[in-house]
Amino acid sequence: MSRGDNSGTHAKEKAVWKAGGSVYSGQKWYQETGLGMGQTLGVAAEKKGYTLADRGTYLSLKNKLGLEILCEGDKALLNVYHVIVVNPAKWPKVNAAGARAFEGFMVSNEAQTVIKKFGVDRFGQPLFFPDAGKKE
Repeated sequence: MSRGDNSGTHAKEKAVWKAGGSVYSGQKWYQETGLGMGQTLGVAAEKKGYTLADRGTYLSLKNKLGLEILCEGDKALLNVYHVIVVNPAKWPKVNAAGARAFEGFMVSNEAQTVIKKFGVDRFGQPLFFPDAGKKE
């Protein structure tokens, strides 16, 4: 099951297919839901299929789905989130000071610790992994 919605997860899925040299589009076994991640996970569970999902959505629905993780930790599956401050010269109405403050907070040790611990108490593992300052 594919989201098929041009989301970040869908883009990652297409990149994984391409890297593997697989022809998937138009194949009978390849189905696009056009739905969000939670709903696509539900369809995959209902049809006893497979899908590429983000950890947070999967963990939040795991007990309702009956799906297990088949592959994780591979570098090809890494989907990094970024914080980017837009150019105030190009976008003069942007709150540049607020954007810089948000950027500074997101890469701070405090925020990175929150990210590292977020979800652990409820799901036994974090929903996201901090990566500010990493070279790769």
